[in-house]
Amino acid sequence: MHKTTWTIIGITLVLLIGVVYVLNSNQKQAKQGNVEQLHVTTHDFQKVLAYESDYMGDASNISNLFNNLPLSNHKGTIELDSDNFICVVNYDAKSDEKVAIYNATAAFVLIKNLETVDMRFSDRSYEITRKQVEGWFGPDFEALIDPTVFKEKIQQPLLENNTGEWIK
Repeated sequence: MHKTTWTIIGITLVLLIGVVYVLNSNQKQAKQGNVEQLHVTTHDFQKVLAYESDYMGDASNISNLFNNLPLSNHKGTIELDSDNFICVVNYDAKSDEKVAIYNATAAFVLIKNLETVDMRFSDRSYEITRKQVEGWFGPDFEALIDPTVFKEKIQQPLLENNTGEWIK
């Protein structure tokens, strides 16, 4: 009986160590995935498709959208002006034109009646309109909802071009 007890304890310890190892590995992968979502270069547009909506009036939906876009780790408050279809996003970070363009474009693709995104950084603000984005990337936002098309038409050009020509 004494030998059986030690065998059970040994098997339990091996299983416990295995479970801890697997959980730790999963946590590292989840953290890596979260870090990748913080940058335009590695953001996965597929992960924000759940926030698609015809109307911008749902503050929770818009907040969650911007919580899952690049630079979300520096996002402050969000203000909505539903009468004028404007979303103001405050960031506690220095400005980044590529993030501003990427996040505004993602918001216009996913929130159908949103007309203006005003992103306020600690050193500069960007007011980007749906019309500007249509001028940069074309008016077919329905096609951009496909993550592969979004990557090809939005993400890649942002990484390859100088955005200073786009935002004045």
